[in-house]
Amino acid sequence: MREESHVIVLPFPGQGHITPMSQFCKRLASKGLKVTLVLVSDKPSPPYKTEHDDSFTVFPISNGYQEGEDPLQDLDEYMERVETSIKTCLPKLIEDMKLSGHLPRALVYDSTMPWLLDVAHSYGLSGAVFFTQPWLVSAIYYHVFKGSFSVPSTKYGHSTLASFPSFPMLNANDLPSFLCESSSYPNILRIVIDQLSNIDRVDIVLCNTFDKLEEKLLKWVQSLWPVLNIGPTVPSMYLDKRLSEDNNYGFSLFNAKVAECIDWLNTKQASSVVYVSFGSLVILSEDQMIELAAGLKQTRCFFLWVVRETEKDKIPKNYVEEVGEKGLIVSWSPQLDVLAHKSIGCFLTHCGWNSMIEGLSLGVPMIGMPHWTDQPTNAKFMKDVWKVGVRAKADGDGFVRREEIVRCVGEVMEGEKGKYIRKNAEKWKLLAREAVSEGGSSDKSIDEFVSMFC
Repeated sequence: MREESHVIVLPFPGQGHITPMSQFCKRLASKGLKVTLVLVSDKPSPPYKTEHDDSFTVFPISNGYQEGEDPLQDLDEYMERVETSIKTCLPKLIEDMKLSGHLPRALVYDSTMPWLLDVAHSYGLSGAVFFTQPWLVSAIYYHVFKGSFSVPSTKYGHSTLASFPSFPMLNANDLPSFLCESSSYPNILRIVIDQLSNIDRVDIVLCNTFDKLEEKLLKWVQSLWPVLNIGPTVPSMYLDKRLSEDNNYGFSLFNAKVAECIDWLNTKQASSVVYVSFGSLVILSEDQMIELAAGLKQTRCFFLWVVRETEKDKIPKNYVEEVGEKGLIVSWSPQLDVLAHKSIGCFLTHCGWNSMIEGLSLGVPMIGMPHWTDQPTNAKFMKDVWKVGVRAKADGDGFVRREEIVRCVGEVMEGEKGKYIRKNAEKWKLLAREAVSEGGSSDKSIDEFVSMFC
């Protein structure tokens, strides 16, 4: 490696973006590339080295808000302050690196901040955009950006849509939620479409997916851009064949909450537990929480349900006592450790991409209850393309009844369809492991990326 073999990685300040890009940093560092991960934070601290590798430095910077200010009040203002802070701090960081003899050669930036491409180029750095979402979502946004698909003004503007290139037929319930009604989330719609605004000028396009997962789409996107699929960005310990066979998983964090989950799972038989988690951005109504609670209670399965502290008041009174040993409700869980546990039989999920690709990578059948953003499209592919689960049918207002929860759990956990789903889930687990193993498609992509800056 040359002395200047060094890259900066800058994720959007959200856990769903930081997690996969941090894992990518670890893969780069493991191959000898010097990495600086710039984290936008409300409480920035001095730079620090990661625990196990001194070639991986974390450099926190301010998000532009003072203590006591609420950054969630106005999305546009938040994006503006983050942009201003980055444009102030990043040039100084690059100049300091240059003076110390460690001038970076590339800036890997989150796709939601496309303006960083011009910052990279202005300092002579290669610009590598990182998509934390799959191609199946980015391709749809690209068609909107190019004008080949127009977003209707109301969600009743169309019922069935012609298929996009390399896509199955989609209806309105399969589209990213922002594309069903232009007035629903106009600011977020603009942000997700702008991700593709300058992609034709990007030097390298990285994506948290793997080649065989989106094989048909990959041919199309590679005909347009210099694409490298580098996923799944799941820690290798969870994909290692020996660990999978021995079921010898280590805790991701040593604390009481981890022990509570794993100790409870250890008392259950293989594939007997439904794991329920909806991520940090999905907020269920009280009626939906009550219906979900009733459905889980009525199934013939154990369940581990993650309910944030702020949501616990929505659970029926005395519910914990009523379900007893059948269910464990926690405010947080070590998701990868849980999904990797032998007792987990299926994953009831909101279908956010990080959760989706973790479930696929660990071979866990899924029940999709998507809510917004890219979740409906991910659920469509989960059910009809990868065939690793079922999608809960919602009423016209998006409400899922308890009977539907019971039906979905029974379909995945029991019977012939359940066997078929489990067989497909196992297939994708092996393909994910193959992709990140030495010589696999994603491993080769990371090697190619590293070789550009050596």
